[in-house]
Amino acid sequence: MFDILKSIFSSLGSVSSGVSAFLTHFSSYAAETYTLIIRWILPALGAFILVRCVLPLFGGGGDSRPWGYLRAPDGEMIPLRHWENSIGRSRLSDIVINLPFISRSHAVLSCSDETWFISDLGAKGGVFVNGDKVTGRSPVEWGDTVSLAGYNLTLLEADESLKEPQHAGHEPRPRKRLRAGSTLALIVIFQLLSGFQECIGSARAVSKGLPLVMLVFICVELFHCIMLSARGTPCEIEMLAYYLCGIGLLVTASAAPSSLYKQLIAIIIGAVLFSVLLYTIGDLDKAAKLKKYMYGAAFVLMLLIIAIGQTRNGAKNWISLGGMTFQPMELVKIAFVFAGTATLDKLLTTKNLTSYILFSGACIGTLAITKDFGTALVFFAAFLVMAFMRSGDIRTIALILAGAVLGALAVISFFPYVSSRFSAWGHVWQHADTSGFQQTRTMIGIASGGLIGLGGGKGYLCKIAAADTDLAFGVICEELGLILALTTVLAVAAFALFSVLSARKCRSSFYAIAACGAATIFMMQSALNVFGSVDILPLTGVTLPFVSNGGTSMVTCWCLLAFIKSADERLGPDDEEADSADEPAENVRAELHGTGR
Repeated sequence: MFDILKSIFSSLGSVSSGVSAFLTHFSSYAAETYTLIIRWILPALGAFILVRCVLPLFGGGGDSRPWGYLRAPDGEMIPLRHWENSIGRSRLSDIVINLPFISRSHAVLSCSDETWFISDLGAKGGVFVNGDKVTGRSPVEWGDTVSLAGYNLTLLEADESLKEPQHAGHEPRPRKRLRAGSTLALIVIFQLLSGFQECIGSARAVSKGLPLVMLVFICVELFHCIMLSARGTPCEIEMLAYYLCGIGLLVTASAAPSSLYKQLIAIIIGAVLFSVLLYTIGDLDKAAKLKKYMYGAAFVLMLLIIAIGQTRNGAKNWISLGGMTFQPMELVKIAFVFAGTATLDKLLTTKNLTSYILFSGACIGTLAITKDFGTALVFFAAFLVMAFMRSGDIRTIALILAGAVLGALAVISFFPYVSSRFSAWGHVWQHADTSGFQQTRTMIGIASGGLIGLGGGKGYLCKIAAADTDLAFGVICEELGLILALTTVLAVAAFALFSVLSARKCRSSFYAIAACGAATIFMMQSALNVFGSVDILPLTGVTLPFVSNGGTSMVTCWCLLAFIKSADERLGPDDEEADSADEPAENVRAELHGTGR
C-alpha cells in the first residue's frame, strides 16, 4: 500500500514539474512574442503622438483683431495689435510715425490688467497725456489724448464697426486643433504598453516598484491634463513633457531602478511648481517681485556650492543637506532666465546690460570654480541668446563670444580633467577602454538597437556608468530604437521652435525673452547629451531634458517649461491658464532691439 501511494505521489510530482516547466516556458515565449510585437508598435505610436502634439502648436496664426485704436490727427485709425506697442520714427517700431520731430524710439504703449500705460523713452519732444507731461510711466484711459512732441493721438476702444475688413487671401489661418483627449489617450496607451513590456521582457530584475510608479505617474498626468482641458486651456506642451517623462521613467527602470520613486516625486514636484510659476509670471508685477527673490536665492546657492559642494566625476556640483542631495546650479538656471527678462519699456529705456552681464559672470564663474564646464557652456549659450534679444548689438555679442573662446582654451590647457575629455574627442575608439569607454559602448548599443530597439530592459548599455543620465539617448536607442530616440529629441526641439515662433506673437517681450532663454537651455543640453554620447562633441556630463534621471534636473526642466508655456499667445490675458480661443491674439513684433524688434 505504501509503495502504491509513493508511486502516485511521484507521478503527481512529475506532472507538477512538467506543468511548471510548461508554464515557465510558455510565459517566457509569450513575453518574447509580446516584446517582438511591441518593438514595432512603440516607434510608430511615438511618432504619431509627436505629430498630434506638434500640429496644434504650429498649425497657424492666431486672431488678428486689434485691442484698440489710436486716432491720428488726419483721422487715420491705427490698430493696436500688441500688448506692447513701440511708437517712433524707426521702421522697426510697431507704430511708425515718420515725422522729423518724433524720436526713433519715442514711447511704448502697453496694456496691463486691462489698463493702458504710456512710457516715455526719453524722447526730446516728450510725452503728454491730456496735456500733462509723462515722467516714466502713466495710465491712459479710453478717449485720452496722447501727445508725442505735439503730435496728438487719441486712444479709442476697439469696436467691431471700426475694424478694417480682411483683404482677400490675407485672412488669418485658424490654428489647427486636434482632440486633446485622443492625444492624451494615445500617450497613456504608449506608457502602459512600454511599461508592461519593461516588466515582463527585461533580461534583468526590474524594480518591483515600476508598475506602481507608472500607475501613479499616469494618474498625475491624467489629472493635470484633464483639468487643463476642462478649463479650455491648450495642453499640448504639457502632454509633450509628460510623454518625455514617461520615456525617462523607462530609462530609469532599466539603468537605475532604485531611483524610480525619487524620479516620480521629482516629476510631481516639477509639475506643481510649473503651475505655480506659470500663474505667478502671468502677472508682470508679480514676476518683477519674484525676480528679486530669485536673484537672492541664486547667490545663496552659488555661495553654498563653493563652500560645501561635493565633487563627483571631477565637478564640484552637488550639495547634501539633511539627507537630501541636489545640484544647486540646476536651480540657478531658473533665476538665470528671470535675470535676462524685461518688458519692452524697460528694454528701450535701459540701454546697457551691465546688471545681467554681472549676474551671468557670477553664474559662469561659479561653474568654472566648481569645474562644471558642461553646465557653464549651457549657461553661456543662453546668455548669448538673451543678451542679443535685449540689446540687438551683434558687435558686443561677438566680443563676448571671442572672450569666451579664449577662456575655453585656457580651461582646456590648465585643467587636466577637461583636457582628458578633449584628448579623446574625435577618436574615442583609440581609447575604447579608458577615456572613450562610455562613448564607444554607447555607439555599440545604438548600432545593436537599430531602428526598433531590442526591447525595454534588454540592452547592455544600462550597465555602464551614467547610463541613466549622460548616456540616456544611447539607452533609448538600444532598447526602444533609433526612431523613438529621434522622436524624443524632436519633442525637445519642438519646444525650441515653438518659443522662436511665439516670440513674434506673445504679449510681452518679457515672455519672448524668457521662452527663448529656456528653449536655448533645453537645446544646448540635448545637443551636448546626444552628440557627446556619440563622439560628435566632447562628453560633458549634461542631462537630456525630462528624460535623464535626476530630481533637481527634472524639477528645473518643468520650471523652465513654464517660461515657454507663458509665451503661448493662446493663453488668456487675465489668467495665464485661461483659454483664449475667442480672444484677440497677443502679438509682439520681434524685430525691435534684439527681441527681433
